[in-house]
Amino acid sequence: MSADQEKKFVIKEVFENVKAGEQKIGKVEERLGILWKIKLTSEIYWCGALRLQLVCSKPGISENEWSIDTDIVMKIGENEQLTFSKSHSFTQKSMSTYEYVFIDWYDMDKFMKDKNLFVEFNVTIKKSIGVDLLPKKLKIFDDDVAKMFSDVVLMVGDQEFHVNKMYLASHSTYFEILFLGNFEESKKSIIELKDIDPDEFQKFLEVLYGESPINDHTVAGILKLGDMYDAKTAIKRCDEFLALYSKISLKEKFEIAVKYKLNKLTMKCISKM
Repeated sequence: MSADQEKKFVIKEVFENVKAGEQKIGKVEERLGILWKIKLTSEIYWCGALRLQLVCSKPGISENEWSIDTDIVMKIGENEQLTFSKSHSFTQKSMSTYEYVFIDWYDMDKFMKDKNLFVEFNVTIKKSIGVDLLPKKLKIFDDDVAKMFSDVVLMVGDQEFHVNKMYLASHSTYFEILFLGNFEESKKSIIELKDIDPDEFQKFLEVLYGESPINDHTVAGILKLGDMYDAKTAIKRCDEFLALYSKISLKEKFEIAVKYKLNKLTMKCISKM
C-alpha cells in the first residue's frame, strides 16, 4: 500500500462508571477486515493514571510475518478533551499500542459525563505487509449466484452490483422510479451511480438484503444513502441502532438525528443534554 493509498478509520468507546483500579474492555469491531478493540485501565498512583490501549485482536492474520504501520491520534473526553498522537507498528509480537494519561483524580470529572468516559482512536494506516486490508462483506453482489438472480447491474466506481430491480424498487422510492419509470435508464442493463462510495453502497445494500452491517463506523454512510434513495428500511434500522446500541457521543447523535430528521432520536438527545 503506497502513501497515496492511506486507509483511515475511527474506533470509539464509552466506558461506563470508570473507577480507580479497574480494567475495562470495549467491544470488538471490524475495520478493513481486521478486528480491533480498546482497553482502558485506571491505575492507582499519587494521581490518576489511565492506560489507553488499542489492540489488534484478530488471531492468525498470516502464517508469515506481517505488519501494519500506523499514525494514531487518541482522544479522551467529550466536551473537554485531551489529545495524544503517536506512531505504532502492529505485528505478531506487538499487537497493541498504549498511552499513559496522568490526570489528578480530582480533575477527572471534567473529562467524564455521569461517570462515563468517552475514548476515541483515529488511525491512519501508512503501510501494511502480509495482510489484506479489505472491508468484510456480508453479502456478495458480483458472484455467480448474484448474477443468476439479477436483472440489472449497478456500477459504483469500478465495482459491479448485480441486483434485482423489483426487489430494490420495493425498498426504495428512488430505485422504483429509476427502474419502473419512463426513463432511458430504465431500459439499460447496466446503470452507473455517480459520486457514491462503493464500500458505503455495499453496506447499504446489505441492510436492504437483511444483513447486519450497521455499527458506529458504518451508520452515517448507510443513513446518508438511505436518505438519498428514500429507503425506509435502511433509515429505520439506522435509527434503531443509534437509539439503542450506538456508543458515539451525544453531540454526534444529535447532529445526525437533526440532519436526517430522526425526530424521536432528536428529542431523546435533547432530553439528555
